[in-house]
Amino acid sequence: MQPSKNPLIRRIYESGTVTTPAGDTYPLNAAIPPDAGDVLFRAIADDRTVVKTLEVGCAYGLSSLHICSALAGREGAGHTIIDPFQNSECHGVGIHHLKSAGFDFFDLIEERSEFALPRLAERGETFDLVFVDGWHTFDHTLVDCFYGNRLLRTGGYLAIDDTDWPAVRRAADYFLNYPCFEFHSSATIPRTPTVRARLARQALRLLGRKTREGLLSRPADRRIHDERTHRLVVMKKKCADERSWDWHDDRF
Repeated sequence: MQPSKNPLIRRIYESGTVTTPAGDTYPLNAAIPPDAGDVLFRAIADDRTVVKTLEVGCAYGLSSLHICSALAGREGAGHTIIDPFQNSECHGVGIHHLKSAGFDFFDLIEERSEFALPRLAERGETFDLVFVDGWHTFDHTLVDCFYGNRLLRTGGYLAIDDTDWPAVRRAADYFLNYPCFEFHSSATIPRTPTVRARLARQALRLLGRKTREGLLSRPADRRIHDERTHRLVVMKKKCADERSWDWHDDRF
């Protein structure tokens, strides 16, 4: 079912509130925006090979609802959620929403991701899509993406939310420069080019044609920096991660 047609998703966004299993109401202050949820939904819905998914950070469960809505009806579908604060701080709302929507193919791991993810890798688990929306410091995001890559099968997807946060964007840039990853899709909002960006474009226009062509022919710096603000980025793992032990990319 399309997220926009899911009555529970629509009701939550329209009301701006969530309700706990006990009937208490809280403001919707931790949720994936509708357009970002649609991008996440579409990445799964458009690829029928996506069956097993992993999510770091559930909170009130809007991203979980988008993921499970896309997985619904697929044989062997399974969604794993890592969220140490689901019951202690989020009052069990995310899991309550999934159950209310009729989804029963999910598991919750109430543990910090830096402990839970290595155990999943040690057990040999693999996933078709990994969604990272956990602790938003650079180091934690980097750890979540590192294990996300280890757990992701070739051909799968790594989705990172809140890439408009500087620390999260920095981590996303780093993984987007991996040879095994390519940009797939994103949710964006327009932004006004900075003065620095406008001056750089003007300077480029003033250069001679050969000089300009030489600069533009250099290897692309695959960062999510342009005239849009990317708040969710999906990248595809196009091949196995076979970097050498001393791999480094000077563009990052």
